[in-house]
Amino acid sequence: MNANGAVSAPPYNRTGVDFQDVPKRAVSISVIDVHTHTQKPHLTAEFIRAADAYGIGRIFTMAPLEDVDALRAAFPGRFEFIAIPRWQDVSSRADFFRIWHKRIDAFYEKGSRMIKFHMAPGSQKRFGATLESPEVKEIIEHAYNLGYHFMSHVGDPKAWFGEDAKYKPSEGHMTFDEQFAMLDHMLEKYPDRVHMGAHMGGSLEDITSLSRRLDRFPHYIIDSSATKWMVRAVANQPLERLRDFFIRYADRILFGSDLVVNEKFNYEHYLSRYWVHLKLWETNSDGASPIDDPDAKDGRPMLRGLHLPPTVLEKMYRTNALEWLGAKVLRQPLE
Repeated sequence: MNANGAVSAPPYNRTGVDFQDVPKRAVSISVIDVHTHTQKPHLTAEFIRAADAYGIGRIFTMAPLEDVDALRAAFPGRFEFIAIPRWQDVSSRADFFRIWHKRIDAFYEKGSRMIKFHMAPGSQKRFGATLESPEVKEIIEHAYNLGYHFMSHVGDPKAWFGEDAKYKPSEGHMTFDEQFAMLDHMLEKYPDRVHMGAHMGGSLEDITSLSRRLDRFPHYIIDSSATKWMVRAVANQPLERLRDFFIRYADRILFGSDLVVNEKFNYEHYLSRYWVHLKLWETNSDGASPIDDPDAKDGRPMLRGLHLPPTVLEKMYRTNALEWLGAKVLRQPLE
């Protein structure tokens, strides 16, 4: 309720969409979501309901190590687990990396074969480390020797960089372009491992550089996750140019939602993200996005769909995950 006593629209549905009325999909396949964040089963249940409603089958997730067994028991055959550190445990820098090292072994024993490195500017500042730091390089090498493949979050929305933005160089942050040099070094060093760049490689706003990276590193793939970010990046660029990019790199883009399970979110929240992704990739939608986004121009996010061809959607939604992750990242191939 706002100051005038009127009922306020929820942040996930500012335009009054009926998310439970699932639009007809352009392709009839079971979608693989390669980028989510889940936790305890009782909290994850509503997310799974939403995934079921939108035809999402197998799900790759970054869940706490402590929740892996419970999630497997509650949702048999549904999840694949990406190894992550215990982000909350930052009592000391030395302890954080020591514990992370041990958790890599524990995730491996539970079947994980992909490890996530969250090295966006905020994480760099929080942990005092980048992909080039000795402690992180040791973690990478240990994971490599165990047989892991890699996932990284390096960039953040381009609008967040600059002296009048979130990541100010005067406060010690790298520029947007500087972020990616360390990623390139890692890609150069480990060409024999799959490396998945989260959030369209962190650089959908700069598809010229992203194209060069994909051309230079044939083991590099990207996922489509982060709903608000993807909606903004698409809406602010020429649609035909972006559509051509998705068609050209159709074999390298995987579907991800970046849905985060949290007790503050409900069924409608989870549905809203899958609805927006459907509209963004499958339709020629051109109107207001239902999801609040203060980073959008004038605070009014627009949802402009790319209307990708069915052949591209099939690869993005399923085939690419089968080919890139099914045999290489998992002990048991995806079916």
